[in-house]
Amino acid sequence: MELWHAWTCPYCMRVRVALAEKGIPYAEREIDLGSKPPELLALNPAGGVPVLVADGVAIPESIVILQYLEDRYPERPLLPRDPLGRARARMLYDRVTALLGPHLPKLARGTPEEKERAADAVRAALSALEREAPAQGFLVGDYSIADVALASLVLKLPPALRPSGLGLPRLAAWEAAVARRPAVAANTTVPRPSRA
Repeated sequence: MELWHAWTCPYCMRVRVALAEKGIPYAEREIDLGSKPPELLALNPAGGVPVLVADGVAIPESIVILQYLEDRYPERPLLPRDPLGRARARMLYDRVTALLGPHLPKLARGTPEEKERAADAVRAALSALEREAPAQGFLVGDYSIADVALASLVLKLPPALRPSGLGLPRLAAWEAAVARRPAVAANTTVPRPSRA
């Protein structure tokens, strides 16, 4: 199994966290998004990462990869076993991606006006999620892909825009809990931790 990824990409972070949570060994091919190798385009004509190559088949898109990993390696589940819980985790995965994902590039590389609008959008999104978050624990009960998705976005935000920096108590408690997970800490740190 080989993962094609970019270290700072939140969607790649999701797959690395899932592989680590499940204890699945893999080879990796870290790429520069500014200079994509032709081999990547052969695996994924859209040119995006992550791409997981399993049994000679290229699987692009983080949610598709996570569902594949869950089906193939059901131990240490990242989706609830009951159908309603699975649906809730998947819906929240999609929702946090839509609410926060488009704003991270603008926060990092936008004009001052774009950065300000993106920061306002992030504050509004996290405030909405705060109202729905449980008082304690993870987003849909047990730790799931919903937590992995939100962590990959929240932990890329500047400290002042994270739940802890915004004074959102439920999400701040969630942020602290998810950041303590070894798989999350090892795979979302930017810059990449040095390899021993």
